[in-house]
Amino acid sequence: MRLYSEIALALATALFLTACKNTVIGEGRNKPEAAPLMEANVPSRLQLPLPSAAPLAAELNRGATTEQAPPRVKLTPPAGIENRTRVAILLPLSGGRAELGRAVLDAAKLAFFELADSDFELRPYDTAATGQGAANAAERAVADGVKLVIGPIYSAAVLGAAPIVRNAGLNMLAFSNNRLVAEPGVYLSGLSPESQIERVISYAAQRGVRQLGVLTPRGAFGDRVLETARRAAGKARIAIVRSEKFGPATDDIARAVHTIGNYDVRRAALLKQKRALAKRQDEVSKRALARLKILDTLGPVSFDALVVATSGEDLLKMAAQLGNFDIDTKRVRLLGLASWAAEGTGREPALVGGWFATPPAARDNDFARNFRAIYEKEPHPLGANAYDLVALAAILSSQEGGAKYDKATLTSPTGFAGISGLFRFLPNGLSERGLEVREVTPGGSKMIDQALKNFKLREN
Repeated sequence: MRLYSEIALALATALFLTACKNTVIGEGRNKPEAAPLMEANVPSRLQLPLPSAAPLAAELNRGATTEQAPPRVKLTPPAGIENRTRVAILLPLSGGRAELGRAVLDAAKLAFFELADSDFELRPYDTAATGQGAANAAERAVADGVKLVIGPIYSAAVLGAAPIVRNAGLNMLAFSNNRLVAEPGVYLSGLSPESQIERVISYAAQRGVRQLGVLTPRGAFGDRVLETARRAAGKARIAIVRSEKFGPATDDIARAVHTIGNYDVRRAALLKQKRALAKRQDEVSKRALARLKILDTLGPVSFDALVVATSGEDLLKMAAQLGNFDIDTKRVRLLGLASWAAEGTGREPALVGGWFATPPAARDNDFARNFRAIYEKEPHPLGANAYDLVALAAILSSQEGGAKYDKATLTSPTGFAGISGLFRFLPNGLSERGLEVREVTPGGSKMIDQALKNFKLREN
């Protein structure tokens, strides 16, 4: 993509490599009077094409092992740069997760170039997707004088970086959704399964669901979902009547569906009824027996909605088994996760009509359109989150009196409205989001219940 002269000048002024080999992103175009993120969704201010990722050299992890270390480069920073607000973003820019890290960095750069003013720097640091790599990256960020840390992505990396960030008196806005790593000063921005399950069960109860079944994968994630479902069902005054765990193997998925649907009992009831009717010779009994021939079981399942806490290939396997064991999804409402928004979910007929909770769909907002225009690809699902966190950091840095990254500001009860919807950080490190409920359709999904526009509405 052509690099326009304005951006070339900005990069020449603001991008520099320190002796620690950090890449600094600087010199954006918005002004201090920009509308704060907390008041409304931030509109796009992109006027010129952005540079591709090529000019942004990955920040190299000094703790990582490489066959040949690249040469050190040290440039003298322009005059006045010492007064800039430096914000770190910790991402896996090398190793097995480098592709993800660079996709998230692309979204972060978009927010920077649209919203950051001339006194704001965004510095990428490579975590190498490990806890130790994240610790090394955090040490270099602190040494470089950053005022806020965005990232890392994975909980192991959060655990590695958090003590260093906290000891430096800084706050961290991590991408993780693992509640076990949240604490005061380490705020999680990731979309948690708990928030999704609570929202969709609450909505289902409002729509008349009274008996709930729950299918969860084995392991910590499934345990979290089941515990959340129990809590949400109790709050909504509905009953969880059956639950079952499953593994990734097709046979175990089939077993779980077989069990939760009480297939053997319902099958036996059908066969018993058939035998009884076959002994009779009257026309009514004969017609009834003919109707039973098209059935596989007799009687409904014990739940009117079923939480299916999986996605991707496992979800497709699950959908196939629901039909095999006579769980009619035209009568049983499926409840799922935000990942059901993936293209192609509705191609499986058993999943059509399912409900799931997700941040407001971002496919056609300014961020997504600009991202596609610049990078010629779809943004990663974490992209909107990265955009919002960098936008928040940039706007808070431009407020009168200097950057405000303190606890009181970051945990404002009114929260912030970004392109991924309403969100706020809680004092304990967790976060809340305004989620909408969507229904799976053959061509994708449609919104059936809007997300909160203001946290005060719920609190009142």
